[in-house]
Amino acid sequence: MFQMQNASSQLEPECVNFVDEYPDLTNEPIIMGVFFVCYLHIFVLGLLGNLSILYLTMKYRHLQSVQNIFILNLAISDVIMCLTSLPITPIAAIYKVWFFGWPICKLIPFIQGTSIFVSTFSLSAIAIDRYNLVVRPHCHPLGMRGVSIVAVCLWIVALIICIPCGWYMSITEYDRLCGEYCTEAWPIDEVRKGYTLLVLVMQFLLPFSVMAICYAAIFFRLRERAEIKLKKLSERAQLLENSTAGAVTLVNKEDDNSSPSQSVEVKQKLMLVAQQRRTTIILASMVLLFGITWLPHNIATLVMEYNTALIGEPNMYLITMTAHLISMLTNVANPFLYAWLNPSFKEMLFKTLHGAKEFRGGAKFSSSYERKDTIIRNMDTKPVSFNAQEDAF
Repeated sequence: MFQMQNASSQLEPECVNFVDEYPDLTNEPIIMGVFFVCYLHIFVLGLLGNLSILYLTMKYRHLQSVQNIFILNLAISDVIMCLTSLPITPIAAIYKVWFFGWPICKLIPFIQGTSIFVSTFSLSAIAIDRYNLVVRPHCHPLGMRGVSIVAVCLWIVALIICIPCGWYMSITEYDRLCGEYCTEAWPIDEVRKGYTLLVLVMQFLLPFSVMAICYAAIFFRLRERAEIKLKKLSERAQLLENSTAGAVTLVNKEDDNSSPSQSVEVKQKLMLVAQQRRTTIILASMVLLFGITWLPHNIATLVMEYNTALIGEPNMYLITMTAHLISMLTNVANPFLYAWLNPSFKEMLFKTLHGAKEFRGGAKFSSSYERKDTIIRNMDTKPVSFNAQEDAF
């Protein structure tokens, strides 16, 4: 009898895998493949976009302006996010077991949180800086020393806020479950919930409010200036038309119903309206992109924090991974919205690519590139335009 009990106990496994004991949709091969492809694209595109911003800013000194320092700060935080959050978070969410040891368990949440806070703080700083340039052009602008101090302060504040993220993380082992688990071990649940609310306010609500208010004020100011310029164009065209009315012959009136001044006026109005539309789209995209990408992640975190019954739900990991994936789209969108729509970055990118292609292909490529570059610069040079600060949009 004793031998039979001993044999049966040896057949029983010492532990079981979490994914075998509690399977969920993230362990389905199709869903794993979809997440792998999406995360891989975000990882590659995010790194290429942000590293190219870092390279161009460091290489070309005239790109090291006050506004571009905030963009540089944003690119650094996005690169850190790509290197830490993108590879490790989906692995931990799919396999549920922590493979990376105790030091990484402490460091990764701290580094991830800091990079996310710096990214959102930098977006707020860019919005405030553009607000001052457009809405308050006569106020004392920040110099390079001032903007460098602000950038460093953003990192310090982010580091301080994220200290609990690493402090209360620990490696835990559970009975009957194989492997180690990196989990939060807060001494008081109310403190953890309060910290979650603080993160929600500081990382999402405050930056979103700042961006919405600043870009709304910029939009209304630019629209006001556009209306004034349209009015001046109409008045100027009317004066030109009245001054040249006596010189227009009857034949010209029959052949062409519009004078040259009217055609110029129409072209300038169309260009001004097109530029205003472009600015509106960019400003709206900046606010909407931030809200759409980060809102699901914050809602999922808040609901899980205050409704512990959801922890046992089989779809919890799928929801949190989807929300995290959506939030990581900012790593790809930020370089495009805040750098590549800027004519200076675009021109330096073409110049850098031209240098590399010329080195490989010889002087034959030079003439064709010069023609393209001339066209691009001529497209960016508008007869009727806002000031340089407004053109940055």
